[in-house]
Amino acid sequence: MADAMNQILEQWRKQAEASVRVMDAVMEAATRMREAQLAASQETHERVKELQKSLASAKSAPEMWGEQWNWALGCCERSAAHWRSLYEAMIEANGKIARCMQEGAGAAGLAPFSGEPPSSGYEVVDKAYRDMIASSQRFLQSATSAFAPPAAQAREPAK
Repeated sequence: MADAMNQILEQWRKQAEASVRVMDAVMEAATRMREAQLAASQETHERVKELQKSLASAKSAPEMWGEQWNWALGCCERSAAHWRSLYEAMIEANGKIARCMQEGAGAAGLAPFSGEPPSSGYEVVDKAYRDMIASSQRFLQSATSAFAPPAAQAREPAK
């Protein structure tokens, strides 16, 4: 009887430890994402101040257009890098969580089969990433078309 209780206690301990590692992985990913967002917002703030100065000192419309174009293009590049860093943080966290869950499930032994495949959050996370990529692509497309060179008719001087 004492041996059975010790086995139950040991399985419980392994599951609890796996749960704590899952929570730690989630908090670590959340911290990385928060730090990336804070760094991006601080950098954007500084770049906006630089843009204000450069626009104020622009001497012509093409110079102003060039400043805005370069700023928007840089924003698109940094945005893509920012989303990539968030994606990498989530992939790393997902891997850690999956390993923790496998270890926890291994400690518990096989669960009885209910006839339904086990559900996971991977489908939800995958959909969120796909939506994020689609939104980023739409943003990049709108940003590049909004700052495209003017049509030939618009470039001709007024008579």
